[in-house]
Amino acid sequence: MVRMRYGDFSQSTGIEPEYETAFTTWKRDPSPSNSSGILTAVEPIIGSALRSYGGKSATSPTLRIKARSLALDAMQGYDPAKGKLKTHLMSQLQRLQRAAGQEQQIIRIPEVVSLQRKAADEAFNDLNDTLGRPPSDNEIADRLGVSTKRLAYIRKGVKPLTEHQVSQVENPAVEDRAHGAWVQFVHDSLAPRDQFILERVMGLHGNRKHTPSEVAKGLKVSVSAVSQRMAKIQQQLDQRDELGVL
Repeated sequence: MVRMRYGDFSQSTGIEPEYETAFTTWKRDPSPSNSSGILTAVEPIIGSALRSYGGKSATSPTLRIKARSLALDAMQGYDPAKGKLKTHLMSQLQRLQRAAGQEQQIIRIPEVVSLQRKAADEAFNDLNDTLGRPPSDNEIADRLGVSTKRLAYIRKGVKPLTEHQVSQVENPAVEDRAHGAWVQFVHDSLAPRDQFILERVMGLHGNRKHTPSEVAKGLKVSVSAVSQRMAKIQQQLDQRDELGVL
């Protein structure tokens, strides 16, 4: 057991010596640079968790980002008096199993969409031969047993909506909740510094909205650097429409 101090807390703890300094510094000041420091220190644990729980997606960059985010969340609730940090993190990072499953599902989406587009093409050809003219969208949708809106999504090659989701598209309340869920999803996949930028620029998690200049001052970087990072983040936010995600 080692002695650890941060803030007013000082007691015999179970935290391993190789993580103690970075953890203590981060707990005292959870700034982006200190977050990067503790994540670098626990990288071997994150790697082990990815190999244990990541399955076929263990080497995915997206899953690694998710693992780092989960690790930070887990360390927020870590009590050194109750045991080793590695044991705590490995237990909490079992949530990667679900994230890995979701990623593998996303990987299969192009195959599913390809089959659906093939079915739509076959329906068009069959109806064209039967009717002696190009069929309407309503006729193709009726043959496939879907709505014309869903047929449009299939043709675009994006993840199709369920019939219930299509019926909810025009509902403002549903749209507001869906948008918030998507922003949170993107936020959780970002590196700590980018999370800091998104939270301040968009006013998330109780923060007021900050200007790029204010964010740059807080991070001690240039305004252009913040603008460039936010542009990259915005690209991920915009993928919602491209993926057909509600």
